[in-house]
Amino acid sequence: MTFPIKRLLAVALTSALLGGCAPSSYQVKTPAPSNAGYAKTTTNEFSPLQLVDMRSDKKTFSYGILPAELKLNKAPLAPVAFLQEHTDKELAARGINPSAVAAPLKVDVLKLAMRNHRTNAYTPFITFTMLSADVHTPEGIKRVGVFVKRGKVPVWSFDEIIEPTLNEPLSLLVKEFAAKVNALVYQQQISDDDVNALIAKTKQSDDYLDVYQLGFGNNKTAVPFLKELLKSDEEYVRLAAISSLGILDAEEELETLKGVFATADNWSDKAMAVKAIADLNLEEGNRFIRDVQSSFKDSKEKDWGNMLIGLYL
Repeated sequence: MTFPIKRLLAVALTSALLGGCAPSSYQVKTPAPSNAGYAKTTTNEFSPLQLVDMRSDKKTFSYGILPAELKLNKAPLAPVAFLQEHTDKELAARGINPSAVAAPLKVDVLKLAMRNHRTNAYTPFITFTMLSADVHTPEGIKRVGVFVKRGKVPVWSFDEIIEPTLNEPLSLLVKEFAAKVNALVYQQQISDDDVNALIAKTKQSDDYLDVYQLGFGNNKTAVPFLKELLKSDEEYVRLAAISSLGILDAEEELETLKGVFATADNWSDKAMAVKAIADLNLEEGNRFIRDVQSSFKDSKEKDWGNMLIGLYL
Protein backbone atom coordinates (compact mmCIF):
# COMPACT_ATOMS: atom_id res chain seq x y z
CA MET A 1 0.00 0.00 0.00
CA THR A 2 3.06 2.30 0.33
CA PHE A 3 3.49 3.01 -3.40
CA PRO A 4 -0.08 4.20 -4.05
CA ILE A 5 0.11 6.53 -1.04
CA LYS A 6 3.41 8.03 -2.24
CA ARG A 7 1.97 8.41 -5.70
CA LEU A 8 -1.10 10.19 -4.38
CA LEU A 9 1.07 12.52 -2.30
CA ALA A 10 3.20 13.31 -5.37
CA VAL A 11 0.12 14.09 -7.44
CA ALA A 12 -1.26 16.33 -4.69
CA LEU A 13 2.07 18.17 -4.34
CA THR A 14 2.32 18.69 -8.10
CA SER A 15 -1.23 20.05 -8.24
CA ALA A 16 -0.49 22.44 -5.38
CA LEU A 17 2.67 23.72 -7.06
CA LEU A 18 0.89 24.23 -10.34
CA GLY A 19 -2.11 25.95 -8.86
CA GLY A 20 -0.44 28.10 -6.25
CA CYS A 21 -3.87 29.22 -4.93
CA ALA A 22 -5.12 29.97 -8.44
CA PRO A 23 -8.83 30.85 -8.59
CA SER A 24 -11.17 29.02 -10.94
CA SER A 25 -12.34 32.16 -12.75
CA TYR A 26 -11.16 35.68 -13.56
CA GLN A 27 -12.93 38.98 -14.25
CA VAL A 28 -11.53 40.53 -17.44
CA LYS A 29 -12.16 43.98 -18.90
CA THR A 30 -13.07 45.27 -22.33
CA PRO A 31 -10.20 46.49 -24.53
CA ALA A 32 -9.73 50.19 -25.18
CA PRO A 33 -9.82 51.02 -28.93
CA SER A 34 -6.75 52.41 -30.69
CA ASN A 35 -6.17 56.15 -30.79
CA ALA A 36 -4.75 56.76 -34.29
CA GLY A 37 -7.40 56.87 -37.01
CA TYR A 38 -6.77 55.68 -40.55
CA ALA A 39 -6.05 58.36 -43.14
CA LYS A 40 -8.62 57.40 -45.76
CA THR A 41 -7.19 56.39 -49.12
CA THR A 42 -10.46 55.26 -50.73
CA THR A 43 -14.09 56.31 -50.74
CA ASN A 44 -15.53 52.80 -50.69
CA GLU A 45 -18.66 52.11 -48.69
CA PHE A 46 -17.56 49.94 -45.80
CA SER A 47 -19.27 46.60 -45.33
CA PRO A 48 -20.32 45.63 -41.80
CA LEU A 49 -18.63 42.56 -40.33
CA GLN A 50 -20.73 39.46 -39.78
CA LEU A 51 -18.91 36.90 -37.63
CA VAL A 52 -20.25 33.36 -37.88
CA ASP A 53 -19.35 30.87 -35.17
CA MET A 54 -17.96 27.85 -37.03
CA ARG A 55 -15.84 26.49 -34.17
CA SER A 56 -15.82 22.72 -33.73
CA ASP A 57 -15.77 23.28 -29.96
CA LYS A 58 -18.26 26.02 -29.10
CA LYS A 59 -18.16 25.34 -25.36
CA THR A 60 -14.49 25.82 -24.57
CA PHE A 61 -12.64 29.12 -24.77
CA SER A 62 -10.25 29.27 -21.81
CA TYR A 63 -8.60 25.97 -20.95
CA GLY A 64 -5.28 24.34 -20.04
CA ILE A 65 -3.26 23.22 -17.02
CA LEU A 66 -5.27 25.40 -14.64
CA PRO A 67 -9.01 26.13 -14.51
CA ALA A 68 -9.38 29.69 -15.77
CA GLU A 69 -12.92 30.62 -16.76
CA LEU A 70 -13.11 34.20 -18.02
CA LYS A 71 -15.97 36.44 -16.99
CA LEU A 72 -16.99 39.86 -18.24
CA ASN A 73 -19.35 41.93 -16.09
CA LYS A 74 -19.72 38.84 -13.88
CA ALA A 75 -21.09 36.73 -16.75
CA PRO A 76 -19.16 34.05 -18.67
CA LEU A 77 -17.27 35.56 -21.59
CA ALA A 78 -19.00 34.87 -24.94
CA PRO A 79 -15.87 34.85 -27.16
CA VAL A 80 -17.34 35.31 -30.65
CA ALA A 81 -19.77 38.01 -29.50
CA PHE A 82 -16.87 39.68 -27.65
CA LEU A 83 -14.74 39.60 -30.81
CA GLN A 84 -17.59 40.96 -32.95
CA GLU A 85 -18.43 43.85 -30.60
CA HIS A 86 -14.89 45.01 -29.96
CA THR A 87 -13.65 44.57 -33.51
CA ASP A 88 -16.52 46.81 -34.60
CA LYS A 89 -15.48 49.37 -31.96
CA GLU A 90 -11.82 49.17 -32.97
CA LEU A 91 -12.65 49.75 -36.64
CA ALA A 92 -15.00 52.61 -35.75
CA ALA A 93 -12.26 54.24 -33.67
CA ARG A 94 -10.02 54.02 -36.73
CA GLY A 95 -12.67 55.74 -38.85
CA ILE A 96 -14.25 52.71 -40.53
CA ASN A 97 -17.99 53.02 -40.04
CA PRO A 98 -20.08 50.47 -41.95
CA SER A 99 -22.63 51.65 -44.47
CA ALA A 100 -26.23 50.55 -43.99
CA VAL A 101 -26.51 49.75 -47.70
CA ALA A 102 -23.30 47.73 -48.02
CA ALA A 103 -23.52 43.94 -48.03
CA PRO A 104 -22.20 42.26 -44.86
CA LEU A 105 -18.64 40.95 -44.88
CA LYS A 106 -18.90 37.36 -43.69
CA VAL A 107 -16.17 35.95 -41.46
CA ASP A 108 -16.18 32.29 -40.42
CA VAL A 109 -14.59 31.92 -36.98
CA LEU A 110 -12.96 28.49 -37.06
CA LYS A 111 -11.00 28.61 -33.80
CA LEU A 112 -11.04 31.07 -30.93
CA ALA A 113 -9.42 29.99 -27.69
CA MET A 114 -7.06 30.89 -24.85
CA ARG A 115 -4.90 28.04 -23.59
CA ASN A 116 -2.93 28.34 -20.37
CA HIS A 117 0.16 26.54 -19.13
CA ARG A 118 2.29 26.47 -15.99
CA THR A 119 5.06 24.07 -14.98
CA ASN A 120 5.12 24.81 -11.24
CA ALA A 121 4.59 27.59 -8.69
CA TYR A 122 7.94 29.17 -9.53
CA THR A 123 7.43 29.50 -13.27
CA PRO A 124 5.26 31.92 -15.28
CA PHE A 125 1.55 31.47 -15.82
CA ILE A 126 1.44 31.51 -19.64
CA THR A 127 -1.44 32.02 -22.04
CA PHE A 128 -1.65 31.36 -25.77
CA THR A 129 -4.52 33.31 -27.32
CA MET A 130 -5.50 31.98 -30.75
CA LEU A 131 -7.80 32.81 -33.64
CA SER A 132 -8.30 31.17 -37.01
CA ALA A 133 -10.89 32.69 -39.35
CA ASP A 134 -11.87 32.71 -43.02
CA VAL A 135 -12.70 36.17 -44.36
CA HIS A 136 -15.02 36.17 -47.40
CA THR A 137 -13.42 38.96 -49.45
CA PRO A 138 -14.47 40.03 -52.97
CA GLU A 139 -11.34 38.21 -54.21
CA GLY A 140 -12.20 34.97 -52.42
CA ILE A 141 -11.81 33.43 -48.99
CA LYS A 142 -8.68 34.53 -47.10
CA ARG A 143 -7.40 32.80 -43.98
CA VAL A 144 -6.51 35.00 -41.00
CA GLY A 145 -4.64 33.81 -37.93
CA VAL A 146 -3.76 35.42 -34.60
CA PHE A 147 -1.40 33.96 -31.99
CA VAL A 148 -0.43 35.88 -28.83
CA LYS A 149 1.82 34.45 -26.11
CA ARG A 150 2.05 36.14 -22.73
CA GLY A 151 3.48 35.07 -19.35
CA LYS A 152 3.76 36.34 -15.77
CA VAL A 153 4.95 34.83 -12.49
CA PRO A 154 2.38 35.63 -9.79
CA VAL A 155 4.34 36.72 -6.71
CA TRP A 156 1.73 37.73 -4.14
CA SER A 157 -1.55 36.67 -5.74
CA PHE A 158 -3.02 35.46 -8.99
CA ASP A 159 -4.62 38.87 -9.49
CA GLU A 160 -1.23 39.89 -10.88
CA ILE A 161 -1.70 37.73 -13.99
CA ILE A 162 -5.04 39.22 -15.07
CA GLU A 163 -3.74 42.28 -16.92
CA PRO A 164 -0.64 40.84 -18.67
CA THR A 165 -1.89 37.35 -19.52
CA LEU A 166 -5.66 37.81 -19.94
CA ASN A 167 -6.64 41.43 -20.65
CA GLU A 168 -3.68 42.33 -22.83
CA PRO A 169 -3.93 39.27 -25.12
CA LEU A 170 -7.67 39.87 -25.56
CA SER A 171 -6.94 43.46 -26.57
CA LEU A 172 -4.19 42.41 -28.99
CA LEU A 173 -6.47 39.72 -30.42
CA VAL A 174 -9.13 42.30 -31.28
CA LYS A 175 -6.67 44.86 -32.67
CA GLU A 176 -4.73 42.39 -34.81
CA PHE A 177 -7.89 40.83 -36.20
CA ALA A 178 -9.31 44.26 -37.03
CA ALA A 179 -6.01 45.27 -38.66
CA LYS A 180 -5.95 42.17 -40.83
CA VAL A 181 -9.57 42.57 -41.92
CA ASN A 182 -8.81 46.18 -42.75
CA ALA A 183 -5.77 45.25 -44.83
CA LEU A 184 -7.73 42.58 -46.72
CA VAL A 185 -10.94 44.50 -47.38
CA TYR A 186 -11.08 48.15 -46.30
CA GLN A 187 -7.44 48.92 -47.17
CA GLN A 188 -7.04 51.99 -44.97
CA GLN A 189 -3.82 53.01 -43.22
CA ILE A 190 -2.45 55.40 -40.63
CA SER A 191 -0.53 58.42 -41.94
CA ASP A 192 3.25 58.65 -42.28
CA ASP A 193 3.12 61.28 -39.52
CA ASP A 194 1.44 58.77 -37.21
CA VAL A 195 4.10 56.17 -38.07
CA ASN A 196 6.86 58.65 -37.28
CA ALA A 197 5.17 59.63 -34.01
CA LEU A 198 4.95 55.98 -32.95
CA ILE A 199 8.59 55.41 -33.86
CA ALA A 200 9.67 58.45 -31.83
CA LYS A 201 7.56 57.29 -28.89
CA THR A 202 8.98 53.78 -29.06
CA LYS A 203 12.55 55.07 -29.07
CA GLN A 204 11.78 56.97 -25.88
CA SER A 205 9.83 54.32 -23.98
CA ASP A 206 10.60 50.91 -25.56
CA ASP A 207 6.87 50.15 -25.20
CA TYR A 208 6.09 46.97 -27.14
CA LEU A 209 2.42 47.93 -27.40
CA ASP A 210 3.45 50.87 -29.59
CA VAL A 211 5.47 48.44 -31.71
CA TYR A 212 2.30 46.44 -32.27
CA GLN A 213 0.52 49.65 -33.28
CA LEU A 214 3.08 50.07 -36.08
CA GLY A 215 1.95 46.69 -37.37
CA PHE A 216 -1.74 47.42 -36.94
CA GLY A 217 -1.42 50.69 -38.90
CA ASN A 218 -1.13 49.04 -42.34
CA ASN A 219 1.60 51.52 -43.38
CA LYS A 220 4.77 49.85 -44.64
CA THR A 221 6.96 52.86 -43.97
CA ALA A 222 7.29 51.28 -40.50
CA VAL A 223 9.15 48.23 -41.87
CA PRO A 224 12.75 49.54 -41.67
CA PHE A 225 12.31 50.52 -38.01
CA LEU A 226 10.68 47.18 -37.21
CA LYS A 227 13.71 45.42 -38.68
CA GLU A 228 15.94 47.40 -36.32
CA LEU A 229 13.87 46.17 -33.38
CA LEU A 230 14.54 42.53 -34.25
CA LYS A 231 17.83 42.99 -32.36
CA SER A 232 16.21 44.44 -29.24
CA ASP A 233 17.20 42.98 -25.87
CA GLU A 234 13.57 43.29 -24.74
CA GLU A 235 11.74 40.03 -25.54
CA TYR A 236 8.27 41.52 -26.01
CA VAL A 237 9.64 44.33 -28.21
CA ARG A 238 11.26 41.70 -30.44
CA LEU A 239 8.13 39.58 -30.54
CA ALA A 240 5.99 42.61 -31.44
CA ALA A 241 8.43 43.60 -34.22
CA ILE A 242 8.55 40.09 -35.69
CA SER A 243 4.77 39.77 -35.56
CA SER A 244 4.27 43.24 -37.08
CA LEU A 245 6.35 42.39 -40.16
CA GLY A 246 3.83 39.66 -40.89
CA ILE A 247 0.81 41.82 -40.08
CA LEU A 248 2.13 44.46 -42.52
CA ASP A 249 2.46 41.76 -45.19
CA ALA A 250 6.13 42.65 -45.70
CA GLU A 251 6.69 40.01 -48.37
CA GLU A 252 10.15 41.38 -49.13
CA GLU A 253 11.22 40.37 -45.61
CA LEU A 254 10.61 36.64 -46.00
CA GLU A 255 14.34 35.87 -45.88
CA THR A 256 14.70 38.14 -42.84
CA LEU A 257 11.99 36.18 -41.02
CA LYS A 258 13.49 32.85 -42.03
CA GLY A 259 16.77 34.13 -40.61
CA VAL A 260 15.07 35.03 -37.32
CA PHE A 261 13.79 31.47 -37.06
CA ALA A 262 17.19 29.98 -37.88
CA THR A 263 19.18 32.09 -35.42
CA ALA A 264 16.73 32.54 -32.50
CA ASP A 265 17.85 30.92 -29.26
CA ASN A 266 14.39 30.71 -27.72
CA TRP A 267 11.11 29.19 -28.83
CA SER A 268 9.09 32.43 -28.49
CA ASP A 269 11.09 34.18 -31.24
CA LYS A 270 10.89 31.08 -33.40
CA ALA A 271 7.12 30.89 -32.92
CA MET A 272 6.63 34.55 -33.88
CA ALA A 273 8.82 34.07 -36.96
CA VAL A 274 6.64 31.14 -38.05
CA LYS A 275 3.51 33.23 -37.42
CA ALA A 276 4.84 36.17 -39.44
CA ILE A 277 5.85 33.91 -42.32
CA ALA A 278 2.39 32.31 -42.28
CA ASP A 279 0.84 35.81 -42.38
CA LEU A 280 2.71 36.53 -45.64
CA ASN A 281 0.94 33.54 -47.23
CA LEU A 282 3.64 33.04 -49.89
CA GLU A 283 4.16 29.68 -51.55
CA GLU A 284 7.82 29.65 -50.51
CA GLY A 285 6.95 30.70 -46.98
CA ASN A 286 4.22 28.09 -46.59
CA ARG A 287 6.60 25.42 -47.84
CA PHE A 288 9.14 26.61 -45.26
CA ILE A 289 6.75 26.33 -42.31
CA ARG A 290 5.59 22.88 -43.46
CA ASP A 291 9.23 21.76 -43.54
CA VAL A 292 9.75 23.33 -40.11
CA GLN A 293 6.74 21.54 -38.71
CA SER A 294 7.93 18.14 -39.97
CA SER A 295 11.40 18.71 -38.48
CA PHE A 296 10.31 19.41 -34.88
CA LYS A 297 11.76 16.88 -32.44
CA ASP A 298 11.54 18.70 -29.12
CA SER A 299 8.17 18.15 -27.41
CA LYS A 300 7.72 21.87 -26.70
CA GLU A 301 8.41 22.78 -30.33
CA LYS A 302 5.97 20.14 -31.54
CA ASP A 303 3.34 21.47 -29.16
CA TRP A 304 3.51 25.16 -30.08
CA GLY A 305 4.33 24.40 -33.71
CA ASN A 306 1.26 22.26 -34.31
CA MET A 307 -0.92 24.66 -32.30
CA LEU A 308 0.29 27.71 -34.24
CA ILE A 309 0.62 26.33 -37.75
CA GLY A 310 -2.80 24.70 -37.42
CA LEU A 311 -4.32 28.18 -37.32
CA TYR A 312 -3.15 28.85 -40.86
CA LEU A 313 -2.80 25.57 -42.76
